[in-house]
Amino acid sequence: MEEAELADMSSVKVGDIIYVPLDEEDGLTLTQGYDTRRKYIVIIGFTPEGVAIGALLINSAIDPSKRSSEMMDCQYPLLLRHYPDILDYDSWLDCSDIFELSKEKISERKGKLKGCLIDDDRTRVLDFLRETDVFDNITKRRFGLL
Repeated sequence: MEEAELADMSSVKVGDIIYVPLDEEDGLTLTQGYDTRRKYIVIIGFTPEGVAIGALLINSAIDPSKRSSEMMDCQYPLLLRHYPDILDYDSWLDCSDIFELSKEKISERKGKLKGCLIDDDRTRVLDFLRETDVFDNITKRRFGLL
Protein backbone atom coordinates (compact mmCIF):
# COMPACT_ATOMS: atom_id res chain seq x y z
CA MET A 1 0.00 0.00 0.00
CA GLU A 2 2.75 2.46 0.89
CA GLU A 3 4.41 2.11 -2.53
CA ALA A 4 1.06 2.71 -4.23
CA GLU A 5 0.84 6.09 -2.50
CA LEU A 6 4.17 7.35 -3.84
CA ALA A 7 3.54 10.39 -6.00
CA ASP A 8 4.19 9.76 -9.69
CA MET A 9 5.55 13.19 -10.52
CA SER A 10 5.00 12.64 -14.25
CA SER A 11 1.24 12.58 -13.77
CA VAL A 12 0.54 14.93 -10.86
CA LYS A 13 -1.86 17.75 -11.56
CA VAL A 14 -2.89 21.11 -10.18
CA GLY A 15 -4.79 20.63 -6.95
CA ASP A 16 -3.05 17.38 -5.97
CA ILE A 17 -2.12 17.08 -2.29
CA ILE A 18 1.28 15.51 -1.53
CA TYR A 19 2.80 14.65 1.85
CA VAL A 20 6.57 15.21 1.75
CA PRO A 21 9.47 16.11 4.08
CA LEU A 22 10.67 19.69 3.58
CA ASP A 23 13.68 21.52 4.98
CA GLU A 24 15.11 25.02 5.18
CA GLU A 25 16.60 24.65 1.70
CA ASP A 26 13.02 24.42 0.43
CA GLY A 27 12.17 27.68 2.18
CA LEU A 28 10.54 26.18 5.27
CA THR A 29 11.33 27.80 8.61
CA LEU A 30 12.15 25.02 11.08
CA THR A 31 12.05 25.34 14.85
CA GLN A 32 12.61 23.14 17.88
CA GLY A 33 15.73 21.52 16.40
CA TYR A 34 14.04 19.80 13.44
CA ASP A 35 16.14 19.19 10.31
CA THR A 36 13.07 18.39 8.22
CA ARG A 37 9.35 18.48 8.68
CA ARG A 38 6.72 16.44 6.87
CA LYS A 39 4.18 18.78 5.31
CA TYR A 40 1.13 18.56 3.12
CA ILE A 41 1.57 20.62 -0.02
CA VAL A 42 -0.92 21.50 -2.74
CA ILE A 43 0.31 21.76 -6.31
CA ILE A 44 -0.80 25.05 -7.88
CA GLY A 45 1.28 25.03 -11.07
CA PHE A 46 4.35 23.94 -12.98
CA THR A 47 7.40 25.84 -14.18
CA PRO A 48 7.69 26.33 -17.97
CA GLU A 49 10.55 23.84 -18.23
CA GLY A 50 8.42 21.29 -16.37
CA VAL A 51 11.04 20.23 -13.81
CA ALA A 52 9.51 21.96 -10.80
CA ILE A 53 6.16 22.64 -9.23
CA GLY A 54 4.71 25.59 -7.40
CA ALA A 55 3.16 24.52 -4.12
CA LEU A 56 1.31 25.94 -1.14
CA LEU A 57 1.56 24.58 2.41
CA ILE A 58 -1.32 23.23 4.45
CA ASN A 59 -1.05 24.22 8.11
CA SER A 60 -3.08 23.16 11.11
CA ALA A 61 -2.96 26.72 12.47
CA ILE A 62 -2.16 30.12 11.02
CA ASP A 63 1.42 31.17 11.73
CA PRO A 64 1.45 34.14 14.16
CA SER A 65 3.64 36.08 11.70
CA LYS A 66 0.79 35.92 9.16
CA ARG A 67 -1.97 37.43 11.27
CA SER A 68 -2.01 40.88 9.64
CA SER A 69 -5.23 41.64 7.74
CA GLU A 70 -3.45 41.29 4.38
CA MET A 71 -1.93 37.91 5.32
CA MET A 72 -5.16 36.65 6.90
CA ASP A 73 -6.84 37.20 3.53
CA CYS A 74 -4.29 34.71 2.13
CA GLN A 75 -5.30 31.87 4.47
CA TYR A 76 -7.82 29.58 2.80
CA PRO A 77 -9.81 27.21 5.07
CA LEU A 78 -9.74 23.50 4.24
CA LEU A 79 -12.53 21.74 6.09
CA LEU A 80 -12.12 18.30 7.63
CA ARG A 81 -15.47 17.18 6.25
CA HIS A 82 -14.13 17.63 2.69
CA TYR A 83 -10.79 15.88 3.38
CA PRO A 84 -11.46 13.20 6.04
CA ASP A 85 -8.80 10.85 4.63
CA ILE A 86 -6.13 13.57 4.72
CA LEU A 87 -6.79 16.03 7.54
CA ASP A 88 -7.30 15.38 11.23
CA TYR A 89 -9.02 18.76 11.76
CA ASP A 90 -9.98 21.91 9.87
CA SER A 91 -6.77 23.43 8.47
CA TRP A 92 -5.46 26.36 6.45
CA LEU A 93 -3.94 26.55 2.99
CA ASP A 94 -1.34 29.34 3.10
CA CYS A 95 -1.73 31.26 -0.15
CA SER A 96 0.84 33.90 0.83
CA ASP A 97 3.94 31.85 -0.10
CA ILE A 98 4.54 29.78 -3.21
CA PHE A 99 7.24 27.16 -2.74
CA GLU A 100 9.14 26.00 -5.81
CA LEU A 101 10.11 22.35 -5.43
CA SER A 102 11.76 20.12 -7.98
CA LYS A 103 9.80 17.07 -9.05
CA GLU A 104 13.00 15.04 -8.62
CA LYS A 105 13.38 16.13 -4.99
CA ILE A 106 9.79 15.16 -4.19
CA SER A 107 10.38 11.74 -5.75
CA GLU A 108 13.70 11.26 -3.92
CA ARG A 109 12.01 12.14 -0.63
CA LYS A 110 9.26 9.63 -1.36
CA GLY A 111 6.47 12.19 -1.45
CA LYS A 112 3.08 10.54 -1.15
CA LEU A 113 0.02 11.50 -3.14
CA LYS A 114 -2.79 11.84 -0.59
CA GLY A 115 -5.63 13.24 -2.66
CA CYS A 116 -6.77 16.36 -4.44
CA LEU A 117 -8.55 19.59 -3.56
CA ILE A 118 -12.27 19.43 -4.16
CA ASP A 119 -13.31 21.35 -7.29
CA ASP A 120 -14.75 24.31 -5.37
CA ASP A 121 -11.58 24.78 -3.29
CA ARG A 122 -9.29 24.38 -6.31
CA THR A 123 -11.25 26.98 -8.29
CA ARG A 124 -11.32 29.50 -5.44
CA VAL A 125 -7.63 29.09 -4.62
CA LEU A 126 -6.52 29.44 -8.25
CA ASP A 127 -8.79 32.47 -8.75
CA PHE A 128 -7.32 34.06 -5.63
CA LEU A 129 -3.74 33.40 -6.82
CA ARG A 130 -4.48 34.90 -10.25
CA GLU A 131 -6.09 38.03 -8.78
CA THR A 132 -3.97 38.74 -5.70
CA ASP A 133 -1.33 41.45 -5.52
CA VAL A 134 0.74 39.32 -3.11
CA PHE A 135 2.56 37.85 -6.15
CA ASP A 136 3.82 39.72 -9.17
CA ASN A 137 2.87 38.71 -12.71
CA ILE A 138 6.30 37.17 -13.30
CA THR A 139 5.71 34.71 -10.46
CA LYS A 140 2.17 34.02 -11.63
CA ARG A 141 3.37 33.32 -15.20
CA ARG A 142 6.18 31.10 -13.92
CA PHE A 143 3.64 28.66 -12.49
CA GLY A 144 1.08 28.97 -15.29
CA LEU A 145 -1.39 31.05 -13.28
CA LEU A 146 -1.60 33.70 -16.04
